[in-house]
Amino acid sequence: MINDLDTKINSLAAQLDQELINFRRDLHAHPELGFAEHRTTDRIMARLTAAGLTPQRLSSGTGVLCDIVGEGAEGLPLIGLRGDIDALPIPDGKDVAYRSTTPGVCHACGHDVHTTVVLGTGLVLARLRDLGLLDKPVRLIFQPAEEASPGGAPGTIEAGALDGVDEVYAFHCDPRTEVGKIALRVGPITSASDRVLVRLTGGGGHTSRPHLTADLITALAQIAVTAPLLLSRRIDPRGGTSLIWGRIRSGTAANAIPDIGELEGTVRSTQVGGWRDAQRILPDLIRQIAAPYGAGVQVTVTPGVPPTVNHAAGVRRLTEAAAAILGGDAIALTEQSLGGEDFSWMLDKVPGAMARLGVRSPDATEVVDIHQPRFSPDERAIGIGVRVFSRLCTTAAAR
Repeated sequence: MINDLDTKINSLAAQLDQELINFRRDLHAHPELGFAEHRTTDRIMARLTAAGLTPQRLSSGTGVLCDIVGEGAEGLPLIGLRGDIDALPIPDGKDVAYRSTTPGVCHACGHDVHTTVVLGTGLVLARLRDLGLLDKPVRLIFQPAEEASPGGAPGTIEAGALDGVDEVYAFHCDPRTEVGKIALRVGPITSASDRVLVRLTGGGGHTSRPHLTADLITALAQIAVTAPLLLSRRIDPRGGTSLIWGRIRSGTAANAIPDIGELEGTVRSTQVGGWRDAQRILPDLIRQIAAPYGAGVQVTVTPGVPPTVNHAAGVRRLTEAAAAILGGDAIALTEQSLGGEDFSWMLDKVPGAMARLGVRSPDATEVVDIHQPRFSPDERAIGIGVRVFSRLCTTAAAR
């Protein structure tokens, strides 16, 4: 029966391959930032409705929940599949027909792929349901604002996305894994991530008389260099905590000491303990570094996400589904990254796993990372993800 079901899944997915590629390209051409994904939401709603399903828009206005319940499966625990739908404030650097039409915004993280995989899985499962071949209930979760800080996952959970859900899964595009494969690990697969903003103020003045004002440029430079080093001496190194700056801004003239300056970056940690310690220690540490310069100091640490921690049973389930539908060679091990991912909030509530979905073409001569304008996934990954998720949702639940 399983072999027959695998054949049916492959057949149904193959029928959708080109449609899903076109759907993904349409999303890519019309990217929308977090909590503004109105067109994306409309497109998802329309296609699910056309498949005979009953999607529900989140009350926030963007994002969708959609249950698919097989005959006799009413009231059984749900399997949740999450796809994030927002884009990034990054210009599209690709020369393709479906290049972003929204200036300064594109799907540089592969969320258009994630969304299309979950949508395609829903279409396959809807057809299996109609054929009487789906005996488990599934919830499609199209989540807004994964890239925002704080992200959209907590609000999606509050809207009921995990109510009745027994296990939850997600894919994330991985340009270092070849298309046709998925990569997994038990335990943390991403890291905690917070944003740090340092704002210094002073009276301003002439560079010939630095003793009459607060030298903000030097103070900012001192914080930029010293804070990461001191933080590493105040936190258990086993927590893998890293403070990296991404933006520094102050002044407009070479001979004028400015009256305001900003330094912004992220603090990341592989462990929850290090994450919490950094939140507690960092503001006072920065104020101490800035104190000798006499500047006003405001430190804002915006909580982001905890590590995404894969459950052993969820990894096993995804591994078995991928091996059955793709073959044992399709599964690879992956390392924990320092990237942040708000799917972590869902795995904090419900067991499951996130897998890295291979999107690197075999003939690629370079690896263009996510969050880069030229990031371009191999679109064959869409069908791979659909087949694995469909197989996952038609086998026994994780225990």
